[in-house]
Amino acid sequence: MGNVKQPEWLKREIQYFDKADDSLVGQVDLAPIELSILQNYYEVDAEDPLFDMYQIEPVDATFLKPYTTLEFDFDQYDYWLAAYTDNWEQTKKDKGFMGEYPPPKQ
Repeated sequence: MGNVKQPEWLKREIQYFDKADDSLVGQVDLAPIELSILQNYYEVDAEDPLFDMYQIEPVDATFLKPYTTLEFDFDQYDYWLAAYTDNWEQTKKDKGFMGEYPPPKQ
């Protein structure tokens, strides 16, 4: 599928949770990153828009570091890569991205 242009309403972020009680501590947006780079890294099909949540391990933090200012602390937090839309109305008008719909930002 090549280099697929992601819509402006599609955002990706790192969510981090306290290991002690699994509570959400914070969310940090990722800088724009080409979908094909993520697909290659996570070894998914070219038709996968990567809307699932992916757990981030220490080795993944090295890969993601150029796209975030977050200082990872794997002793205290669990990290997840997430996708969402910040404009649900536009998402619906566009019929999603690659035929799928990311969840709206809560």
